[in-house]
This record gives sequence, C-alpha cells and structure tokens, in this order.
Amino acid sequence: MTAPSPAVDLTALGVVPSFTDAFGVERTPAEPTGLALAERFRRSSLLAAEPLVATPGRHHPALYGTLRHEDGTTTRVTGTVDRAGYHTLTADDGTVRQVLAAEEHLPQPPRTAGLAVQLYAARTRDSWGIGDFRDLAYLARSVAARGAGVLLVSPVHAMAPVRPAPNSPYSPASRQWLNVLHIAPGDAPGAERADLADLAAAGRALNAVRRIDRDAVSRIKLQALARIWAVVRDDEPAEFRDWAAGHGDDLRAFATWTVLAETHGGDWRAWPEGYAHPLAPAVAAFADQHADRVRFHMWCQWVADRQLAVACHSGVTICLDAAVGFDFGSADAWLYQDLLALDFEVGCPADPWNREGQRWGLPPFDPHALTAAGFAPLRNLVRSALRHAGALRIDHVMQLWRLFWVPAGGRVADGAYVRYPVDALLAVVRIEACRAGAWIVGEDIGTVAGEVRETMAAIGMLGYRTETGDRCAWNPENTVGATGTHDQATIAGILTRSDERDMAGIGKQFDAADIERARDELRRDAGIEQAAPVGPEQIRTAVLAQHRRLAACPSRIALATLDDAAGVAERPNMPGTVDEYPNWRIALPAPVEDLLAAPLARDLLAELAGR
Repeated sequence: MTAPSPAVDLTALGVVPSFTDAFGVERTPAEPTGLALAERFRRSSLLAAEPLVATPGRHHPALYGTLRHEDGTTTRVTGTVDRAGYHTLTADDGTVRQVLAAEEHLPQPPRTAGLAVQLYAARTRDSWGIGDFRDLAYLARSVAARGAGVLLVSPVHAMAPVRPAPNSPYSPASRQWLNVLHIAPGDAPGAERADLADLAAAGRALNAVRRIDRDAVSRIKLQALARIWAVVRDDEPAEFRDWAAGHGDDLRAFATWTVLAETHGGDWRAWPEGYAHPLAPAVAAFADQHADRVRFHMWCQWVADRQLAVACHSGVTICLDAAVGFDFGSADAWLYQDLLALDFEVGCPADPWNREGQRWGLPPFDPHALTAAGFAPLRNLVRSALRHAGALRIDHVMQLWRLFWVPAGGRVADGAYVRYPVDALLAVVRIEACRAGAWIVGEDIGTVAGEVRETMAAIGMLGYRTETGDRCAWNPENTVGATGTHDQATIAGILTRSDERDMAGIGKQFDAADIERARDELRRDAGIEQAAPVGPEQIRTAVLAQHRRLAACPSRIALATLDDAAGVAERPNMPGTVDEYPNWRIALPAPVEDLLAAPLARDLLAELAGR
C-alpha cells in the first residue's frame, strides 16, 4: 500500500501514520485517504485551541487569568481551580481556552454480580411483542431478590420512526433520547382514561412468535400512545411541562426531526432542501405547522424517561450501554452535521473474525470540530444516560482514543486511524460520572493499545473481559468479567454446534478448529465426556461450571448473559451481517418470569451471588 506524500504531516493533524493489524502486518493509509484527511484537518484544526484539562485543587502551570465558571461567575485563578466543571479561561495575554476540571478518579462499584440483558428480547407475559421498561423493572426486582446487584442493558437509544423499523440498537437515531418501543403503554400517565383493550390484546399476541416484529410493535404502541395523548393533551401534567421546559431546545429539535422523518423518511439527506439543516427557517415553520405532533413526541420521551427512572430504582444498579455512534440519516447526524465527517464512516480493519474488515455505517466526529463545540455531543450523551442509571458501558471504548475512518464508498483496506483528544474526552466522562455518582465500564475487547488499559485503570474506568475456563482467574480486579457478549456464541450454541450451523447457513467464514477447541474446553471444565450427547442437562452443567469459575475470578463485577441463564443457543447478533441473520430480532424462548424461575437461572444466579 502506498503511503501519502512526505509533505503531508499526518501525525501533526491527528492521523495515525501507520499501525500493525491483527495479522502482524504494518499498514499505512492509502494516499487518497491521507490527502483527504489532511485537507479536512488543515481547516478544522483552526477552529479551537486545545482545551486545558485540570484537577480541582491541583496546580496547573497554564491556569492563570480570569476563569468564567458554568454558573456565570468569574474568579481570578493563579494555578488552581477550586471546582469541577466546564469553565472558560481568559489568560492575561487575551488567549481564551476551555478548561475541563475533572476529579482524578471515577466512582467505583462494590464487588457484585448480575446479568447482561438484551432488553428487546426479555419479554414478560404483559409485553407487547418486545421487552420494555416495565419488564426491566421486573427483572431488576427479580435479580435483586436473588442477590444480584447489576443489570447491564442493551442500548435503549431512540430509533428512526420508519418502516421497516430499524433493528440494531447500535445504529440509533439519537444517543441522547430513548427508544419509545420500550414504553409500556398501559403504564403511561393517563392510560387509564383511554381504551387500549384491543391494542393490548394485539400487542400481547405478538409474544406468541419468537421473532420480534418491530414494525408491528411500532404500529400498535404508537397507536396506543396517540390515544393516550388525545385524552391528556389539553390537560398536560405539570410534571411533563416542567420536564419538557428543562430539556428545552434539544428536546424540541429531536421531536421536530422525528415528525420530519415520519413525513419525509428517516434520512435527512433526502429531505426537501429547506429542511437540510436544523436551524433553517423552513424547519421552524414546519415545527409550528405540526406543533401537536411535535409535542406528542416530546411527551413520548417524557413517558419513556419516567418508566426508565422507575426501572433504575428497582433494586439493582442499571448499567446502560452507549453505542459507538449513530446512523448517517439520524437525528444526531442532522443536529451535529457541522461537527461530522460525512464523507467517511467508522469501521475497523480486518481481523481473524472479520477478514474483510468492517464498516459500521456511522459517521465520525471531526475531532477538531468536536473540540470547538466544547464536546457537547459527548457531554449530552453521558449526562442523559446517567440521569437515572447508576452506570454506563461505553461500547468500543477505543473511540475515545482513536477511530478507524473508512472512505464512504471506498474499501475498508483504504481506511486510516484518526486520533481524538482523549484527555479531554475522559475529563468529560469523569465530570459527568462524578456528578451522577456513577461508575463507568469501557468495552476494551480485542486488540487494544497498552496505554488504553493503563489509563483506564489509572482513572478507575473498568475494563471488560470475556475469558472462560481457567483464564478468567487472570482477570484484573478493575474489570467486569463475563463469559460472552451479544456478538459471541452462547455456551449452548457452542456445545450443540448450532452456532456453527447458523454461520455455515449464511456463508459466514469461521475457524472450525478454534470452535472445536472451545467446545472441548467447555466439556472438560464441566466434566462432560467428549462422546456424550449434548442435551439440556449437559448445557446446564457447562453453564454452571463456567459461571462457578467466573464467580471466583478477581473481577469487580461478574456478569452472566440472560441468554446463557436461559440456555439459549442463538447468539443475539452475528457480526459482519445485516439481514443474512436475524440480528437483534430473537426473543428469549419463554417469558422472563418462567426463565428466571427455572432451575438453570436460579442456580446460576446463586453461584454468582455467592461471590
């Protein structure tokens, strides 16, 4: 691969000049990629000065001048700042810089155990075809009664209101707002005043089919919410009015995008020209013309927020999951378009599991433009996630250090790593987490630079480990330990070979020898003879054996997936596929009430809780 011209100083502009891939081969950016990035960053790097990251009470040699605090007050500083937060420093020479004053360490959780849950899949008998926030509250109460302390939940970000309905919770419309499909309509304020009997029956009927039909769920739930809105709109609860006023322009802008998406489709880039930018006069006029529908979607967000709050105060710490990004056509992309590089998308280079590499369909933030915006997108994301939840998992935590940019329409092999202002980004995370008293876990699975985990440990950000067998005994204490993730095969899937059959059925490449080694290890650890047939009892024995080891590992938190606790063979997501496999559409095989009462889940939780 040809390197960019020596005249282009990629390193100074934030582009990683070379990297070693998962196969040990050194890679450099393709010349067109390097030149495109150089041209972009030459312009955007002029937008803002590098922020100053400080620790309250600790001397900083650049912290001299007049400091304007978040509350508007000003003080003269001579080397130290006395409070955490987002400040602006005007130095004696007139230079203006943002100051991010953050505590040095993040809050820490107690040693405990819990479940990782795909919320959409976790249906109770009262669900309307998909797991909802009422089901999450039930799960929280149930696992708390069994001695667990944590529920890690799949992303609950807002999704586009389009048909077909999006399935992946990791490709949201907005990371700041919530997925209204997780609302339990019958629990919405005012629901008792609306006749929902027919819709409730239709919603519950969807539970009879294991494959989740988000189109049907969306149609039924939005009808139900619209009926409730019709009876409450003229007498809005004061709580809603205050909540909406407190979220101001951000909430109204998202609701306006939602109505525009209902009217013109879920990709703002294809809308009539007048709606291309959120500050366009035509957008304000549209919002006024559709004021009731905009208000309706604002109300839906309040209902979702209210129900999530109940779940987050139901006996265990709820750890929400923050996706890496959002769709190109999404609300967040529309709102933040001036901060994005829309001619690139986020991805990752080839590795043994995805030999063609991956492109994730997510536009990256320009790091220089992000700095100029005061890191508002990250601040809003973390603050909204921790409004009620006690913890946050940051998917692909390397995004705070660097992201792999792939040219839109180009080859993954032509991509390049772009650096981000990690010290500032981590300071934002610490400010928001410390204010909320919440702990943070960074998903650091795979090839991660050594300094990443060192820095995480230094600030108290937990890592994520999915080691099994004897290897989990080597987990560092400052980690969440688990036996798998939503992207990996379940224990039952490996033992029964069903995961191999699923991959073979869609033509996905896999390493059969590696899978055989994993199967042999599961059998050996559980004392199952190699020639013995695999049935429910063997699956139960293997699941308990793995989690018995996990319970004894040093990790601060030990997590079982609800899929393993239910003995499920299908994995939630097959990486590198979209429609070839029913990603994010496979519900658990029985109501959560039954699964948690079954011997496997009961004994597994007892093993973990005994740690």
